[in-house]
Formats: sequence, C-alpha cells, structure tokens
Amino acid sequence: MIGFIAGDVRDHERVSWIATVAVLPEYRGQGIGTNLLVRCEEQLTTPSIRLCVRVSNEGAIRLYRVHGYETISKWARYYQDGEDALVMEKIRL
Repeated sequence: MIGFIAGDVRDHERVSWIATVAVLPEYRGQGIGTNLLVRCEEQLTTPSIRLCVRVSNEGAIRLYRVHGYETISKWARYYQDGEDALVMEKIRL
C-alpha cells in the first residue's frame, strides 16, 4: 500500500469529513493524493466536505485549495504534539 484515504458521511449534519489521507513520502508528487481525494469525494453524498490539516503541511494545504477547499477555522493544539489544525471545507452545489 502506498496511500490511503477515509471518509465519514454524516447525512444528518449534511457534511462529510475526510478523516485521514496519506501517501508514502517516496510516492508524493505523482498525483496519488489527488486521485485518492477525487475518488473519495465521488463517494461522499453530502453537499459539504470538511477536513483537518496540520498548519505546517503546506503541500497538503495547496492540494486542498486547488480542489476547492477553503479554510473555515483553526483548531488550536489539535494534534497530539500540540500543532494547530486548519479546518477546510468544500461546498458542492
């Protein structure tokens, strides 16, 4: 396995969360993360998709922005090591 993604549909909230996404470092930059993201989004049924990302993960933030995600919040000390998370959201019409 070189990458994975998991989504969590919350129909009652009309939002899905991308719970986790990862690609092994030696395979990054080859479109695998993009492919995982697009395929996951195709399976999610809600009009809104959200995710959390480390504020230091510039590559992932760029990827999400290219795919229509915008920062809607920042959660202080979200990660176990104390790093903040950006909450990003994509609204589909």
